[in-house]
Amino acid sequence: MTPPVQPDENTRKALFLEQAAAYYDELRVAAENAPYGQTFDHAEAFVVLQGRELIRQSLEHILQDQIDDLEKKKKRNSVRNAKRKKGIGDTGRKRKGVPLEPSP
Repeated sequence: MTPPVQPDENTRKALFLEQAAAYYDELRVAAENAPYGQTFDHAEAFVVLQGRELIRQSLEHILQDQIDDLEKKKKRNSVRNAKRKKGIGDTGRKRKGVPLEPSP
């Protein structure tokens, strides 16, 4: 089974903008459907509940992006360190047993 593909940053931005647009539309509907004289109260209640959810989702996506970036860096470092231990690839170091400078 293949691991799930994580959406990239542009995909997550597009998703956030889509959610924000839906939030805006729903807020307008809530305000328009509020009883006379209660528009502000209904809109405010909507903002408190739905706005909190939008913020929570945004934070979740941003933190997940950071976690994914750290995991990628960790994986790259692990591969690089494994290659160094085996003497594979150009690590910028001299091989074992070869002095850095000639002995006098």
